[in-house]
Amino acid sequence: MLNRIRQFRAALLLGLASALIFWPISYWLPLGEYLGVLNTEEYAEYGIELKSFVALYLIFFILNLITAGLTATRMNFRVKIWLALIPAGLLLVMPFLLSIPIAVKYSDRNYFEVLGAFYRLFRFTKPELLVVVFLCTFLAVALNVTAALIIRSAADVDKVTDKVRNRYFIYAGAVLAILAIGVSLGSINAAKRSLDRTQCNNYAAIELPETDDDVLIFLSQIMVFGESSGTESVKNAFINFSTISRQYYSLLNTEIDEATLNQYQVQTAAAKEKVAQVCSEYAVK
Repeated sequence: MLNRIRQFRAALLLGLASALIFWPISYWLPLGEYLGVLNTEEYAEYGIELKSFVALYLIFFILNLITAGLTATRMNFRVKIWLALIPAGLLLVMPFLLSIPIAVKYSDRNYFEVLGAFYRLFRFTKPELLVVVFLCTFLAVALNVTAALIIRSAADVDKVTDKVRNRYFIYAGAVLAILAIGVSLGSINAAKRSLDRTQCNNYAAIELPETDDDVLIFLSQIMVFGESSGTESVKNAFINFSTISRQYYSLLNTEIDEATLNQYQVQTAAAKEKVAQVCSEYAVK
C-alpha cells in the first residue's frame, strides 16, 4: 500500500509543476498570435531558438500531466522516472544553451546581458518578471526531480484501501482545482495583456496632431485606447492622459494665469510619461 501512496504523491507533485510552468506560458497567449509574431521577418534571425524555447515549456507542461496520469498504471517505473527527469533536465539547461549562439553574435556584451535580452523577446520585459520566471522554472524542475525520486522508491505498484484511495482522490482533485484556477487566471490575464498590447501599439502608430481639430480627434482616440485596454493600469494611464490634455488644451485660449497653465502643462507631460511607462512592458510584440 505504501508504494501506491508514493505514486499518488509523485502524481500530485507533477501536477503542481505543470501548474507552476503555466505562468510563463500564459505570457504567450493567445499562442497562435504569438507564434505568428515569431514567424515575422523581425525575429527570423533567432526564429529557431525562440520557437524551441516556447516548445520546451509547452512540452514540459503537457508531458507532466501525461506522466502524472501514468503513475497510477503498471508501466515500468524506470520509464516513469525518465518521463519526469528528461523534461526537467531540458527545461533547466536548454534556455541557457539556446542563448549561447546569440551571445556569440554579440561578443562585445557579457553573456548574462544577452540572456536578459533573450528573455525579453518572450515578453518578460521587467526584472521582477524575470525573477518570477526563473523561480517558477526552478521550482517546477525541483518538483519533477522529487517526483522521480519518489517513483524510484515505489517501484512496485501495490493495492491500497478504499479509504486511502479516496483521500488521495481528494488531494488529486485539489491539485486539479489549483491547475484549473491557474490556467483560468493565466488565460484571463493573457487576454487583458493582449488588449493592452493592441492599444499600446495603436498609440505608438498614431500620428501627432497638426491642427486644432486634429488635437481633439487625437485626444478622443487616446480615450478610446484607454476604454479598450485590458488592465486598469493601462486603462487609467490613457484616460488620465486624455482628460488632463483636454483640460490643458481648453485653457490655452483663456486668460488664465501663467502659473496655473504651467501646472497643467507639467501634469500633461507627467500623464504622457505614465503612458510611455505602462506601454514599455509591451514594447516586445
